[in-house]
Amino acid sequence: MLLSKLAIPNSKAPKQIMFVICLLGIGLYAKVAFAASIIYGEKSWTVTPIVSTQFQASNVNGADIAGASRHILLGKSLESPVKIFDPQTLASLQAITEEVTQPVVNAQLEIKDGWATTFIPDQNGLAIDLNWLAQMFGSEGVAGINLPVLVSEPSVKLAELNDMGINELVARGESDFSGSTKNRIVNVTVGSGKYNGLILKPGEEFSFNKFLGEVDAEHGFKPELVIKATGVTPEFGGGLCQVSSTMFRAAMNAGFPITARRNHSFAVHYYFPQGTDATIYPGVQDMKYINNLKTPVLIHTHMDLAHTKLYFDIYGTKDDRVVTFEGPVQYDRQTNGALKATWTRHVTLNGETTTQTFNSTYQPPALFQKQQTTVASTPNPQAESTPANSSTTPTPDTTKAQPTT
Repeated sequence: MLLSKLAIPNSKAPKQIMFVICLLGIGLYAKVAFAASIIYGEKSWTVTPIVSTQFQASNVNGADIAGASRHILLGKSLESPVKIFDPQTLASLQAITEEVTQPVVNAQLEIKDGWATTFIPDQNGLAIDLNWLAQMFGSEGVAGINLPVLVSEPSVKLAELNDMGINELVARGESDFSGSTKNRIVNVTVGSGKYNGLILKPGEEFSFNKFLGEVDAEHGFKPELVIKATGVTPEFGGGLCQVSSTMFRAAMNAGFPITARRNHSFAVHYYFPQGTDATIYPGVQDMKYINNLKTPVLIHTHMDLAHTKLYFDIYGTKDDRVVTFEGPVQYDRQTNGALKATWTRHVTLNGETTTQTFNSTYQPPALFQKQQTTVASTPNPQAESTPANSSTTPTPDTTKAQPTT
């Protein structure tokens, strides 16, 4: 239809038309390729866009077909050369778009008896300005591009719904439970839900075991492999250390003083990087920290089952503390799987710096390979071997629990 509207000046027009049609069918490539780094906050992507300034019919992404036809048939200059990307470039931009784009969300908060029974944090809407980005890509030699993001603010923000100071995200803990069995995922899901909505007062000590409750079938837990001194065996709650380790990481990132933490008997891939885990066992070993902010904090847990991630978010009001880390560093690695790790945190507030170092010793996994086939009657979600701030070699303990898959 576009070609029928063109004025053809001579009798050779049919051949020229067929030539254009062929070009339209295969696409016209006047490529310019260059590497560009796209930056957004702490994220960055490297893209090597392949740009055509004319058209490519197989990629209808804004090309001016009529203008390109006049250019070929009549020798006229393109009024407005169109920047067109090859499929690989488009795929890269689509991946960035999916990672950054998010809808605007209004906050919701309802509190009863010291717990948030309803909690949805507010969220800015984010959308990439693709037109601006395309213009930047059209310039050869651009080394770095700040990703153009359009921001829309929610009409209801968290700070407007309470006078407790639960206003913003203070810190986040994250872990990856990929490779977990169905039972283990159930235990992680049920276990993390025990802490969702918990509000800690200023100066209050968090205790993982205090809020965990009973770990048995009646409370939704499944049997899963755990480690004991007698060997690997299925028990209710196997995998709960995924939850305690994620909470430990959130508290570390928040700069909260850690008052109880121990590592597992041997290194397991669920808790990579080694040295950042925290094992627990009701009545024996706990994971604790103190909320030393001036305002209450709210714990919000959520899971991304598609990407097998668990998150512990701490909401409150930030102060001026600066949290920095050394490590975690793994060392003294042995061929039998034994290794050591160290993780140091510095918290600077009001001109004073507090340092905590966590040394972990992991034994050879073969020490715990004896199999048991019965489910223990006593709940045993997780336990540990090395005390916080200790680098001594632990003795295998009979209450140790840790998944092996």
